[in-house]
Amino acid sequence: MAVSGPAASPRPGGEPILKDVVAYVEVWSSSGVENYSKTFVNQLLGMGAKVSKTFNRNVTHVIFKEGYQSTWDKAQKYGVKLVSVLWVERCRLSGVRVDESLFPAINTNEGLPSLIKKKRKCMQPKDFIPRTPENDRRLQKKIEKMANELNIQKTAIDNDIPVLLFEADGSLIYSPTAKIKDQCNAMEKRLQEMKDKRENLSPTFSQMLALNSDPSSSGTCLNTSLNTSQSGIENGKVKLDILDDISEGSKDQKTKSPEESKKTRKVKKPTRTLVMTSMPSEKQNIIMQVVDKLKDFSFSCDVCESTTHVIAGEPRRTLNVLLGIARGCWIVSYEWVLWSLEFGHWISEEPYELSDSFPAASICRLERHLSTGQYQGDLFAGQPVMFITAACEPPCAKLRELVQLCGGQVSSSPFTASIYIGPYRGKKQPEIKYLSEKWILDSITQHKICPCENYLMP
Repeated sequence: MAVSGPAASPRPGGEPILKDVVAYVEVWSSSGVENYSKTFVNQLLGMGAKVSKTFNRNVTHVIFKEGYQSTWDKAQKYGVKLVSVLWVERCRLSGVRVDESLFPAINTNEGLPSLIKKKRKCMQPKDFIPRTPENDRRLQKKIEKMANELNIQKTAIDNDIPVLLFEADGSLIYSPTAKIKDQCNAMEKRLQEMKDKRENLSPTFSQMLALNSDPSSSGTCLNTSLNTSQSGIENGKVKLDILDDISEGSKDQKTKSPEESKKTRKVKKPTRTLVMTSMPSEKQNIIMQVVDKLKDFSFSCDVCESTTHVIAGEPRRTLNVLLGIARGCWIVSYEWVLWSLEFGHWISEEPYELSDSFPAASICRLERHLSTGQYQGDLFAGQPVMFITAACEPPCAKLRELVQLCGGQVSSSPFTASIYIGPYRGKKQPEIKYLSEKWILDSITQHKICPCENYLMP
């Protein structure tokens, strides 16, 4: 059964890129634990391809990485094209259907005996569906049965007819209506508790993590839930405060034994960080999964002292790219991550460095590599003291950081500066240069001081 996407990426002529492709996707991690197929299925559907959930005779392409040996053998038997995940990415970037022979799939299990071939068992959590009477017939019948018994007993009470009842020891007694009322109220209370329990379902796993990670927010949520439960009791309704169980569980997790705490101390956090820029959320998810598998990196939103790599989804000049250049980081493309996933380890960055779009990237990186201590650029070292106005775009703090990383001097007072960067509304002095913010950005990108005459403010 093939699935087609809602909106396909067209060619310049208006036709989808992979119009005639029927693909079967089997993409696993090198350990055979994580299944990455869903991400590439979405990319194929976006380019107009049809994706089959099963390997049938209609399949024309198999996107294969660390998949089953039976899938590999079947594709070779029927002459179906076996391609790697890089073929999907290259088609998306180039906007045309790329030659499949340039991106052949690799089978690491070929030639191995059947006894030692990897078994696939996906460890990714499945979606949790809570049990409710709407989706659980057994629970629905149980509640209906209790409701019917309650109605029968209510009818007996309304008619004021005594009933024969069995005591706990098994003896038969002649019961007055008052005792039946007590039992009826107990059953009615139990039914109400079951309904309230369905209405106040426990938080999701991600919400529990958020509560545990943020003590202040968890306290606020806990107080709110306690207040609502108290108000519910005042109104005559019995509500279940499930957050009490969560808070107790979090306390149990925090009180670990000394041996467990020693083990957690041994796990060292990676010292180098990685920053993503101009990256859609779909690609960000892939990078996070790959980093989680291959280790050695932690993530940072902005380039900082520990950043060594900036991964750009597109060769656009962003603040993180410029900060990465100023700090001598690797500025690499998204394909570096895909190839590292293909080989199962971090590979050399140099073939994927965006030096064509950012010539200064490789120069600053080599300077950082050759520096003995902490790297300090010298691009603006020979320039006069600068003053950056508050109305700058990018923000004043970021421009100040860029100038200082490149060896320049920035003054907080306009009276000691000879160069003003950004819009200035006061009276202009003839001995001071009033330049646009772009002068700093272009100079860093090209790794040379651009002529001031081209960036004068009006």
